[in-house]
Amino acid sequence: MKKTLKKVASIIPYLMLLASFILIIQVAVSIKKGDSPTLFGRAVFVVVSPSMEDTIMVGDMIFVDTTPNKLTVGDIISFKQPGQENIIITHRIIEVKEIDGTKYYSTLGDNNFESFDWELDFPEINIVGKYVSKSAFLGGIYVYLFSNGLNVLFIAIILVFVTIGGMELYTIIKTINMSKNKDMLEEKEKLIQEELERLRQQKQEKDK
Repeated sequence: MKKTLKKVASIIPYLMLLASFILIIQVAVSIKKGDSPTLFGRAVFVVVSPSMEDTIMVGDMIFVDTTPNKLTVGDIISFKQPGQENIIITHRIIEVKEIDGTKYYSTLGDNNFESFDWELDFPEINIVGKYVSKSAFLGGIYVYLFSNGLNVLFIAIILVFVTIGGMELYTIIKTINMSKNKDMLEEKEKLIQEELERLRQQKQEKDK
């Protein structure tokens, strides 16, 4: 039983790693399709412009809270560019206005000298969410594997981990079956020994 538990425990890291790669694939596919991939209430994007350096670097994968409680001057937000809503921009808020109950925002990239016309006084409906964190590591994986056309390599990596997981699962099932067979053999051996002992006792009683 302990060996079986050890086998089960040994496969957990592979399953976690496989799950991580599957999540990266989901994010990558959504990004390439122009969608806003969301994981656990966070939108995910890969930065392609240096407009927010050195705060956010080109190639970073950023995580955006899509349900922020409040947005104020100084916050970094991701929003759909007015007029080209398929483009997502991540800049810092420099002004917030409220007109007839609707809030309007103006932003500026940390590395830009002035705001573009389209990022001045755009409505709140364009906002995707508030920037909360980044990962250069995950961004690097995406850029290396997908931007450089190595999709096949990435899929191959996934298949390797699926194969490893499958082999481990097969080993676990085989170990469980062997354990069951061993228990059955031990039970049979026990019954045989009990029967032999009974026969010995009968023989001894007859000899008396």
